[in-house]
Amino acid sequence: MTPAFALAHVFLPNLTKLKGAATIVGAIERKEKVFFDQVWAQAHVAHDARFVAVIREPYRIAVMALPEPKEMGEAFFVAWVVKKTDPGFARYFTLEHDYVLAKRANRTVLCERDGQKQTKHGDGPVVSGDFAVDAAAFVEAVLRHVPAPAPRT
Repeated sequence: MTPAFALAHVFLPNLTKLKGAATIVGAIERKEKVFFDQVWAQAHVAHDARFVAVIREPYRIAVMALPEPKEMGEAFFVAWVVKKTDPGFARYFTLEHDYVLAKRANRTVLCERDGQKQTKHGDGPVVSGDFAVDAAAFVEAVLRHVPAPAPRT
């Protein structure tokens, strides 16, 4: 297990369990990079995280870029999704690096972690290297896997 793999699959999920997803989303909304210093130290990784928070009613979504993946299973991004009206609603997603041997090509896979369970939701968006574009594409991919808001009557 590489340090980058441990970040996405062990350290950040553990932080989520300890602090709560809403607390992490709040830290990202306030751009509190220092909030994550203990995670980088724990993984022995020097990283200046880039992140963005968006509101897509009724959700608050926070996206964080991780160190550039080198191995399969390492993540480009992680995202937390919380619901404004339901403090118990929290989801954690990763956009992971993968390699397709038959095509001899890289791809991304959208995954979701819930405790020890990991669900692969299929192909993720292509990563271009432009953080704003990639984060927006990741948010759109994530939103396809959270419940649509109920229509107002």
